Amino acid sequence: MKTWNNKGQTLVEALVGFALLTIVGTAFVGGMAQLRKTTAQTVQLSSSDKQINDIAENIKAGVENYQVNFNYEEGTSGVLALDKLPMAWDSGRVARREDCKECAGTYGYTIQPYEEFRGLYKVTLRMTHKSWTDPYRDYVFVVSAK
Repeated sequence: MKTWNNKGQTLVEALVGFALLTIVGTAFVGGMAQLRKTTAQTVQLSSSDKQINDIAENIKAGVENYQVNFNYEEGTSGVLALDKLPMAWDSGRVARREDCKECAGTYGYTIQPYEEFRGLYKVTLRMTHKSWTDPYRDYVFVVSAK
């Protein structure tokens, strides 16, 4: 009786191996594409958050240099209407709204004195950005004039 010595792969084994390799490769490439997309979104959010923090810190540091003229009847909603926000911002850039038509966001703020506490001011910073789902975000903080 003659025995056969099968040392190679059959065509079916080669096709199954190729299919498994293709599935693993596709999953890897898809995962890498998703990772790049997530990284790009994270970098953009991080730079936007840094820019917002810088704007808020500049207001906090120089609040004593501003003349406070707050109208309680109109309040912040009238002064900070979205079409009246005077400043524009983008990653790494802050300018007047009319000087930066290509900027993705706008902002404005009010400084409201606390009548009960001398030297304390409530600052409402209203910001918009084209990439946000909400039309605007309000950042409210209390500062003291030195």
